[in-house]
Amino acid sequence: PLGFAMMEDRRKLTRDLLQIRVMLEPPIAALAAQNADEEDIKKLEEILLEVEELIRRREDYSQKDSQFHAQIAACSHNTVMSNLVPVITDGVRVFASAVRETEYDQTLVSHRAIFEAIRDKKAVEAQQAMYFHLMYNQNRYLMEQNS
Repeated sequence: PLGFAMMEDRRKLTRDLLQIRVMLEPPIAALAAQNADEEDIKKLEEILLEVEELIRRREDYSQKDSQFHAQIAACSHNTVMSNLVPVITDGVRVFASAVRETEYDQTLVSHRAIFEAIRDKKAVEAQQAMYFHLMYNQNRYLMEQNS
């Protein structure tokens, strides 16, 4: 939708998408903690449990991971972010396939921390947990590219 498929340098595109996620998604998590209603939280937890089950089975959870992040954006009740975040997360999922080792354990811990902060209406904690999660992923991707 944003012309990602037409960009030739996939590595640069992935780096740029990861950078944008670090800038946008932590404040979105904070908004989600402030604005999510009961139904939003229930849906987020359902997706989280599906991600956790896939991780326990060591299966590909990338599509559910994208849904988790998209639901956080939906929880923010910001229509621009609800439409933008899925495009960005799907772009990273498609183009970051160069990372050889899937990080199951850190994702499990990070997603749970993000969910609990949103559920408990702790905006600062949600923002920090999301920032940590994204920075960890960005650093892994960059280290993989440099090795």
